[in-house]
Amino acid sequence: MGTHQRREREAAGRREAILDAARTLFWKNGFAGTTMPQIAAAAELAPGTLYLYYGSKTTLYATLLDEGYDLLLARLHAAIPAAGGPRRQAGALIDTFADFARAHPAYFDILFFVLQKEGATRKDTLPREQVRRLLEREQACKAVAAGVLARAGVPPKRQAAAVEAVWSMLAGLLFFFRHEEALGAVAGEARRLLLAGLFPE
Repeated sequence: MGTHQRREREAAGRREAILDAARTLFWKNGFAGTTMPQIAAAAELAPGTLYLYYGSKTTLYATLLDEGYDLLLARLHAAIPAAGGPRRQAGALIDTFADFARAHPAYFDILFFVLQKEGATRKDTLPREQVRRLLEREQACKAVAAGVLARAGVPPKRQAAAVEAVWSMLAGLLFFFRHEEALGAVAGEARRLLLAGLFPE
């Protein structure tokens, strides 16, 4: 392996270590309670080295938000094709949302709860362009679910309200039960109730 390739691999490893440390600290302490020196220490880097990769705490935070939404959106899109009709597709999306929370708890917490707890963070801390991109990603995730409801013949006005309601209910359920042994049973019952409400027999 050449010197250039080795340096690229080392840089990629440092970026991943920084992002891992930042996820943990932002989740634990929130945006305001996390500092760049803390992130550098957790990633076992000098603060000056951290700034070579991410010029500010805001840039680092925005990178994590982008990654989280991109990962969730990709999973939602992937859940649709193999599922079948709209009811099965809706069930697959509910399952995917729950699986995302279990498989990526740091992303889930940052996307759904760090932003909510620090309501001003999104509007006052992140650059306007970043806020716009995050809202677009969030809406893209919700549009996947709205598309399923549209194929089921649900009127457009009801689609938006239904997606917001399901999104909020699932996020709340997963927040309160994601570390509990009862999560599987509770999530299964929530899935049944949501599908019965969306697709009455």
